[in-house]
Amino acid sequence: MPTFHDPLADAAEASEALRGLAHASRVFDDPADTYRVFGDLVAGVRSLRHVLDQLADTHFNARDRAFDDDGNPAAGAASALAAADELHQAGTLLDQAYDRLDAAFSHSGRIAWHPEPVVDRDAQRERLAARLDGAPATPITTVQAGSLALTVWPDAPVGEHQRYAYRITDTTTGQTVEGRDLFTGAGTLVDPHRAIRDLATFLSAAGQARQHGLDQSGSSPEHEGLFPAWVAEAARTNTDALAELSEHDPTEPEQAVGRRWLNVAFLQGEEADAVLDLIDRDGAEAAIAHLSGYDYGDETTQAALENGYVYDDQPPTGSTDRTVQDGRYALTYNHALGHVGLYREFDTPPDPALHEAQQPASAVVNEQPHHAPAPAREASAAQRAALGADRDWYASPAGTISQSGRGLSL
Repeated sequence: MPTFHDPLADAAEASEALRGLAHASRVFDDPADTYRVFGDLVAGVRSLRHVLDQLADTHFNARDRAFDDDGNPAAGAASALAAADELHQAGTLLDQAYDRLDAAFSHSGRIAWHPEPVVDRDAQRERLAARLDGAPATPITTVQAGSLALTVWPDAPVGEHQRYAYRITDTTTGQTVEGRDLFTGAGTLVDPHRAIRDLATFLSAAGQARQHGLDQSGSSPEHEGLFPAWVAEAARTNTDALAELSEHDPTEPEQAVGRRWLNVAFLQGEEADAVLDLIDRDGAEAAIAHLSGYDYGDETTQAALENGYVYDDQPPTGSTDRTVQDGRYALTYNHALGHVGLYREFDTPPDPALHEAQQPASAVVNEQPHHAPAPAREASAAQRAALGADRDWYASPAGTISQSGRGLSL
């Protein structure tokens, strides 16, 4: 509560309140609530303007008591006057911010917010489960990280952003906290285990901030207010488990040493657009089924070995690519950059001479193949109709495909 007489205590409380507001205002369950927040912010900015004026007046009126570290009164008075001037300048800029905020407040007051459309969450979760590796999945996913139990489940989307709700439980104390502010990128559906890893990353940041606060007494680390204090402390004591969880999918088996992938097809332009439309309409598994028409078995394997399009551990991907695996195939695609690639897991050791010949090309794992994919089988009329194309989009013209660095991303 404000003291109205102790500027030190009230300033500290105002800072803490603003940090809490910054965290709490990430999600509004009812957008109409923003109007009340607007009103409080307008009043707060007006009060802040008075604070700046009073700080400036204090520096100006008490300049005869100002000295520098060497005891020079002239230098101290000059610094006090400079501080007062800068505070007055800040107040002038704050007046402009106040006018803009007040205008936004007026516009917001003219909005009649309608209720959020009713979402069939069960149907939504079923659709999400059907698209996760093509296998049924439970809507609720729980993973243990040391003494913390992390649980996530799909929540109602907010605009184009998929939202996950989460629960954090300290199994040693029984304390629990829930939230609904774990989001994916715009237009992105994400595996719940990826949501678990993101939650573990946020908890790791909170734990590190807690440790920093203990090491540096009186400091205010950047991520200090992400979670309640007991969560930050629990995250600090489970640092190693959270770090491991944030880097690895607990449901994904370790890749065997020497696992390799060969390129089956890589499409750009209109051909890629047709496949991207198919992904949006029917899912990544449908695209994998269609693109498998590029795979001629031994012929494709031999071509990849001869041209050096074999990759160790994982297919080449970039930071904005998405990757979906289905059986022995891995599909990589990027709506923004407009490309699609299909890779097949390769278990047979290559001929030593071919392996030696391909080393210069495969050393740069982020490069896309420089060759057009092997000619595909003729697509059926039904396949072409499903893609909305009049021609066989499997047929790839000869030529060079541009390179694009890529890395794993959902």
